[in-house]
Amino acid sequence: MHLCNYAKVGSSMPHRVLIAQQLARLFSLLSHPVRIRIIAELRNGELCVNSLQDILGISHSGVSQHLAILRSHKLIKEHRDGRHVFYRLVNHHMAAWLVDGIPFVMPDDSDSALLRTAAARTVDQWSTVTPSSKNSAELDVPVEAMKTG
Repeated sequence: MHLCNYAKVGSSMPHRVLIAQQLARLFSLLSHPVRIRIIAELRNGELCVNSLQDILGISHSGVSQHLAILRSHKLIKEHRDGRHVFYRLVNHHMAAWLVDGIPFVMPDDSDSALLRTAAARTVDQWSTVTPSSKNSAELDVPVEAMKTG
């Protein structure tokens, strides 16, 4: 860009820098597969820690730690009903946005049938608005299997 053009662009630069920083913070927050799966599971409504533990197949404390991170960054909210704490997405569009991002992780020349199948199943599962169930974890393809494919 020519030096004299910076004066025209300069007034909007701080806005772009601020937004770029916020997007980088969001991507960093979403950089863990469990947090992505939590957001996807909350697409249909609220769930408690025990339900998420069953669906995700990780420890209660692991689920709680990831929920705390998502809550501290205001991506999810909680409410209590007696002894149970239920979590929900602050913005339900977040789960749809993740589905929209799946094509970006697929290489154009992917020869991996496993990766293509996993992506198709995930898009189908995460795009469907149905009550989450214990069986939803069974459809996921382990990350380790995708790396070897």
